[in-house]
Amino acid sequence: MKRLTWLRWVLLAIFVASLLGNVFSLGYIFKRERNAPAMSILAEVAFSAYPDDVRTEFRRLLRENRAQTVQALRQLREARRALASASAPPLKEAEVTKAMADVRAATDALQRLMQNLLLEALRSTDRTRAGAADMSGTVN
Repeated sequence: MKRLTWLRWVLLAIFVASLLGNVFSLGYIFKRERNAPAMSILAEVAFSAYPDDVRTEFRRLLRENRAQTVQALRQLREARRALASASAPPLKEAEVTKAMADVRAATDALQRLMQNLLLEALRSTDRTRAGAADMSGTVN
């Protein structure tokens, strides 16, 4: 009987370890996927008019600056939530006005970040193109 009890404890420990591993794995996947759509939308839809090399460089810069981008998106979401809650009846015009200003500031911060990254991507691809043209002997 002791052997059966010991075996049950071992199986229970293996089951718990497996369960914990699955929970941590799912948490990692969900966290990664939660932020990916926003990054994908920003990288692909908003900048689809640019050449492939610029978009590729922009995506690289987004990955490098992921923490800043996610923080800017988070601040915008929080500002929008605050605006929605401030807009609930009864109307408190001063709170709504402040919440609207916060949304504008968060939107502006996100737009400035994206434009700075785009400018950096354009500079980088321009330098790469200029270097390739110099090496091939052609002039733009």
